[in-house]
Amino acid sequence: MTINARQIEFFARAIINRLEDRGLVEFGDAEASIDVVVQILSDNFRALESIENEARERLARSSHGRQPKDEEVDAEMQRVALERSIVL
Repeated sequence: MTINARQIEFFARAIINRLEDRGLVEFGDAEASIDVVVQILSDNFRALESIENEARERLARSSHGRQPKDEEVDAEMQRVALERSIVL
């Protein structure tokens, strides 16, 4: 699961626009708010990618060359996240 910077910025803009459109938040400087959301999303996607990579490495060691199923990867990601005290 790789996501690029352009996709993250688009997602951040969508979040900020949705909040403003619904009147939930009034941002004095929307661009600054977008920058904050971009940073948070980037950090979270990097953490998720790191968890997925570790889960796949663990499964590769124990599966003897067999490609793990998506359900196995998801379960192993949950275990890795729990060890790191991260909620997925």
